[in-house]
Amino acid sequence: MILRVLLAESQPEEVIFLNDALTEVEDEGWLREWAHLEILHADSLESALELLENAYAAPHIVLLNPDLADSQGAGTFRRLQAAAPEIPVILLVSAEDHSLADKMIREGAQDFLYRKQLDCAPLAHAIRNAILRQRLLNAARAGSMVDSLTGLPNRALFELRAERDRKLAERMDRRWMLLMVEPRNLTELAAIHGEQRRDLALVEAADQLRSITCPADTISRIGAHSFAITVFDTELETVEEAWMRIRSAATERRLDVGASIFDRSRPLTLEAMLAQARQDLAPDAKSEGHRNTRIAGAA
Repeated sequence: MILRVLLAESQPEEVIFLNDALTEVEDEGWLREWAHLEILHADSLESALELLENAYAAPHIVLLNPDLADSQGAGTFRRLQAAAPEIPVILLVSAEDHSLADKMIREGAQDFLYRKQLDCAPLAHAIRNAILRQRLLNAARAGSMVDSLTGLPNRALFELRAERDRKLAERMDRRWMLLMVEPRNLTELAAIHGEQRRDLALVEAADQLRSITCPADTISRIGAHSFAITVFDTELETVEEAWMRIRSAATERRLDVGASIFDRSRPLTLEAMLAQARQDLAPDAKSEGHRNTRIAGAA
């Protein structure tokens, strides 16, 4: 396994020292759980945030000097944590910053090391323990962010992921689509057959959505009767093609679908995109042609 370590450090001499220390940690086998350490470097907070947004090669742990070229102190850690709360952070501080380090530990940093006293064994120990503790924390958080009925991510986790993806779409100038899906006649079903039958219909709808989406698509349950699917434009499938694929399959399964496509030239907030998708959810039959034209027009 590869362990990607992000060095968020502005001072060139510290970067060289940390690179040497991590190389020695790997060469001496201090972290036997990982066959190779891949070292990434960011000399500013903005550069670090860009690396954290890389869905395909994001770091597994961050070694952070809170005093970077473009951000200093606790605010550096807070912005980093807000961008990637699931990634453990070890602070690299000077001895006089002990109280600041204590404060950031209470706010979620996994550990801290003194820059001038850093050695390979303590560094390896801190990395291993930070990753283990973060895994346990992420598992605990996941338990509170999964819908118990369907097993899908719930509204809280959806908002975290969707807001990250919306920002990524804006930063990378990629199109991104948000779909809202609702099974038909759930209220009537509950009134006639009871809430248990309605819940069964929701479980069935979740399974149907899993069957009609691609692995890269994300599905969440965001309301009592509502699901959300998010899709990025790819070389293999445009968002319009994904819309036609999902909508066609959903209609056969008596699922209504509404869409909102992110447009970098007229960016909407996540809340506005949800409202737009909900408005598009159940149009009058006579407006169906206009609806398809509107989706295609978002290209």
